[in-house]
Amino acid sequence: MTTQGFLKELQRLIDSKPSLPSRIINSENCEYGDYIYNSKNLQNWFDCANCSDSLYLYDSYMCANCIDCDYTVESQVCYECVDAFKCYNCEFLENCDYMRDSSYCYGSSNCRDVFGCVNLKNKSFCIFNRQLTETEYKEKVDRFKSLPSEKILKMLEELKSRYPWTQTNEGHNENATYGNYIYYNNNCYVCFDASYNEYCSYLYDSFHNKTCYDLTYSVNSELSYQAVDSDKLFNCDFAVYSTNCQDSFFLFNCFDVKNSLGCVGLS
Repeated sequence: MTTQGFLKELQRLIDSKPSLPSRIINSENCEYGDYIYNSKNLQNWFDCANCSDSLYLYDSYMCANCIDCDYTVESQVCYECVDAFKCYNCEFLENCDYMRDSSYCYGSSNCRDVFGCVNLKNKSFCIFNRQLTETEYKEKVDRFKSLPSEKILKMLEELKSRYPWTQTNEGHNENATYGNYIYYNNNCYVCFDASYNEYCSYLYDSFHNKTCYDLTYSVNSELSYQAVDSDKLFNCDFAVYSTNCQDSFFLFNCFDVKNSLGCVGLS
């Protein structure tokens, strides 16, 4: 069979199988969402994995007790955060990591008890980048928090305009200089929204992969190529919506299969 004939037969097989109304895999009590994996107690979530007890999140990973967050990873008790990494009890953060008990911050790292701060590192008890004592901070922060969020965000934008920004958001990587929003990667090339990967290239929104190429929304895979919305693959190529598969190729919506080629809907 020629390559064109094989792909035509595979497409015929895909069209002949019913499609799932939503992708909710290995999850419990998850409603009104799609592409949810290994999660529980979620509502209105999309493209999320290993999350719990949260609602209104998009493209987030390993989050708990969070609301209204996008691209948030390994964070807890957060609200209205975007591109937050390893944050706890925070609200209105953007491009921040290792933050705790903080609000309305941008581009800050490893801070606790700060409010309205920009490009701040390793600090505590600051309001709009001004250093205060712990007593002064506690006296003033509640007054600032009582202001409308629109007013606080406008003040934050004014402060942001005073600082230059690099084109890349990254940290704790080794030999992984090309990409954006990347953390804890080792020997990776051209990755985006990716963390804890080793010897990988061309990843998007993928975590904990090793020696993989061209993955999107895929986690915990090894020696795999061209996978989308899949996890726990080993030596698999061209897999879509597939989980826990080994030594297989051209899979669509398959679970727990190995040594297979051109299969759809197998379990």
